[in-house]
Amino acid sequence: MQFSAWRWNRILAFFGGAGLLVFVPWSGLSPALPEWTIDVLLSVPFGLCVYGFTEQPRKVIALIPVGTALGIGVLALYRASGVHLF
Repeated sequence: MQFSAWRWNRILAFFGGAGLLVFVPWSGLSPALPEWTIDVLLSVPFGLCVYGFTEQPRKVIALIPVGTALGIGVLALYRASGVHLF
């Protein structure tokens, strides 16, 4: 396999996502931002890691972090209104 034939966009997406998964929790943002915001931010590097592992197109993989972020946002709204689902 030639070096130029490697899928660099997927390789860089995986390592970028893995780096952000390590960086975001230890960045010191936790005291400054609400807990749900950090959870939403962590859905983006998770999506990058999934894109790096799979052969699915970008548009399909983009639905994973968007759906995760929307789900976390809805749960945060429920908790803010006093409804605790779990």
